[in-house]
Amino acid sequence: MNSTHLATSFALASFGLGLLTACPEDEAKGADNVSVEDLGSFTTDTGGEVDIPWTTPDGVVSTEVFCGPYGYGDNLATAAKITSPGGSEIYNWEDPYGTAMRVGTLDDMLPVLLSVSPDLAVEEGDYTMRLLMAVSNLPATVSCSVVNRIGDVSGSNTVDVNVVFVGVDGIVAGMTGAAAESDDTMKAIVAGLGDLWSDLGIELGEVSYEDFGGDVDKYTVVDGDEEFGNLLREAGDGVHLTFFMVQDIDLGDGASVLGLSGGPPGVATVGGTSKSGVVINVANAASNPDEVALIMAHEGGHFMGLFHPTEKSGAGHDPLGDTPECTDGNSDGTVSTSECSGKGAENVMWWAAKTGTSVEFSGDQAWVVARNPVVLPK
Repeated sequence: MNSTHLATSFALASFGLGLLTACPEDEAKGADNVSVEDLGSFTTDTGGEVDIPWTTPDGVVSTEVFCGPYGYGDNLATAAKITSPGGSEIYNWEDPYGTAMRVGTLDDMLPVLLSVSPDLAVEEGDYTMRLLMAVSNLPATVSCSVVNRIGDVSGSNTVDVNVVFVGVDGIVAGMTGAAAESDDTMKAIVAGLGDLWSDLGIELGEVSYEDFGGDVDKYTVVDGDEEFGNLLREAGDGVHLTFFMVQDIDLGDGASVLGLSGGPPGVATVGGTSKSGVVINVANAASNPDEVALIMAHEGGHFMGLFHPTEKSGAGHDPLGDTPECTDGNSDGTVSTSECSGKGAENVMWWAAKTGTSVEFSGDQAWVVARNPVVLPK
């Protein structure tokens, strides 16, 4: 699965990421502390491996390298290992929880973000990622780019949000670009999102609304991973987070999915990629706007580099020291909300987040988000 999501049964969750383009002048639109650099094309050996080098500048606070596209289906990629400027191996896929770094195994595009933990701050200098691809035709060639953010980091930040409505006015009449700002349901959703993100030290900055300018009929119901990725390609460049609001999300497994993120992490500030935003199911918006706000806060958190405190199976966990880990006490293959009370279930990034229960973020989560390229210090 190439993306993190919540299902209506809250029974589905996994993580993943996104495609590639660079801004015209190698500078993200709207912020002078963020730059985008085209690293060029790289061809793997016959085993699917190739080294991707990139350099972080003086004053760097976060760096995100992303490579692709390489398609869907059985096409996957991950980082075999990542080496820091000091020569330390900060990630190895054979021991994915052995360091404070996390990387997904993803289709179509691989984004990798530093930092995802205060225990592994980004350094200035030369990094190398050994890209490992499992695709239908090897050797394979991909293009890579990097987003670097430099400058100040604050405990008080803003995030601009772009909300794009994809044919949802039939189920919630106020969900159009023209009507949204004065619609009571959207007001409640945005207020709920702001309340939840305030625990991250984030205030909502500019919230803009627009109607989808592409094939509305095609994307009103998002059908499968590839269609999800193609919808995210419709997001534009800029220092903001784009939410596409749709009528339903169906990944073909019988469950209606409430939200899908291009992360962790999403491709920050760069549009036109299969990881350039978040898709939200608004079927329950009128009856339960708090649920939609929670899904937006959760999936937006993934986009900005946050993982589940403990994964559904209990076998994996995020790299943060202040989010508690939960174990599968009854050995049924799932860490449930009830058995993890006080052990992560109260966190908004809990894999089965629930309204009224999952209401908080941690200090380390706020540290990570404050450094993401889409976040602006006040």
